Amino acid sequence: MKYLKRILIVLFFLFSMFIMYMEFGGRYILNKNDRRIITWSIRTNSKLPESFTDFYNTVYLNSLFRNSWDLVIDTFSGLKTPRKECPCSQTANLLFPVLTIKNKNSFDIFLLSRYLEQHYTQKECLNFNFSNFDFLENRKGTEQISQSLFNKQVKTLQPIEMGEILALYENPVRNNRNRNPERAKSRAQHFYDLYSENLNK
Repeated sequence: MKYLKRILIVLFFLFSMFIMYMEFGGRYILNKNDRRIITWSIRTNSKLPESFTDFYNTVYLNSLFRNSWDLVIDTFSGLKTPRKECPCSQTANLLFPVLTIKNKNSFDIFLLSRYLEQHYTQKECLNFNFSNFDFLENRKGTEQISQSLFNKQVKTLQPIEMGEILALYENPVRNNRNRNPERAKSRAQHFYDLYSENLNK
């Protein structure tokens, strides 16, 4: 019984150390230059209008108030949660290839996600994601795609129009109105319906 107790204490200690590393390890794997790149990349993007962030946060319900741990919990709970429900997790995947992290592995993406969430908001990550997303056909970022599709600024878009942008964000090839008009319309309607449904929750 004495040995079992000691083993349990050691296991609990190791588990606690592992959780601490997962939570704060990001600051140790990033050098100063990487941190500068991250700060410049995130802070130099134009802000999305509130109407668009509200639409996104309603479609991907409360995604701006979730974090990477929620994705982990959902995974272990058997829930198939889209990565888009955690903007900083998406940002980590986008930034990961350009950072000079030594001996990169899959755990590092989570460490980077937590580092981002500790230093930036999910809304800032969302700004970065959409500002740097390539919608194809020489259209990068929300303003360019909004002008291309609707000849409007993002702040003036209607929910169904924002739904089409989310459809392209989901898959800019398959959900392209010029290549697959019916699918593009269907996916835009899908996101609009999700928005309408979640508004009542």
